[in-house]
Amino acid sequence: MRISTAPAAGALVVLLVGCSSAEPDTGKGPPADMDASTSGDAPGSGTEGAAQDVGTTSTDGGDAGAEAAEDAGDGAASNACAPYGAPGECMTVSACTAMADHTPYAGYCPGPADIECCIVTPSTANNPPTPAGYALMQQQDVTAAMTTWAVAILNDPTTYPMFSTTTMTFGTQLVLARVEWHPPDSNNETVHRGVTLYEPTG
Repeated sequence: MRISTAPAAGALVVLLVGCSSAEPDTGKGPPADMDASTSGDAPGSGTEGAAQDVGTTSTDGGDAGAEAAEDAGDGAASNACAPYGAPGECMTVSACTAMADHTPYAGYCPGPADIECCIVTPSTANNPPTPAGYALMQQQDVTAAMTTWAVAILNDPTTYPMFSTTTMTFGTQLVLARVEWHPPDSNNETVHRGVTLYEPTG
C-alpha cells in the first residue's frame, strides 16, 4: 500500500497496491501536495475500515534518519540540504547539472538564485529491496488509522527522510512504513516522495 505526494492543490490521499519502476524524474522536483482519492483540508483516507487501537511507535532501520539528523546539525558548515527528505548539498545549478543523475531544487539553500540543493535524481530504482520478513500490505487490509499514520510520516520529511522506516502496532497487526520514491501515476507526473506500508510475512 502506498501513499504519495501529488502536484494538485489540497490535501488528498491515494492508496495504490503493487510495485513498479519508472525512469528518473528530470523535472524540477517532487510535488508537495497529497494525492487524490478523497478530498478535504485535513489528510484523509481512501480506504474503508474502522480505526484500530494504536500501539507504540518505534523507529526501525533508523540509520538513514540518524545520518540525516547529523547532516542537518552540520548544515551550516557542510552546505547540507534535504528537499522532501532526500539528502543533498547546496551548490550552483551548473555544477549540479554537470553531475550525472543529479537534479537541483530551488528554495532550499541560502545565497544567490543560482545556488540550489543538488540531490541524486529521484528514481524508484534507488529504493531499497522489500524489508526482510515483510510483504507489501494489500489495500483492503489498510485501516483509516494506518492511513492517518502514513500521511503524518509523509508530511514530516525532517523526522522521516527518504528510505527511513518505522513500525507501529494497530490492534494486533504490526505494520512497517518506509519512505520511498513512488512512480508517476494519474495524479503525479513525476517520481515523488511517498510512504509504503508493509506487513510481516510470518
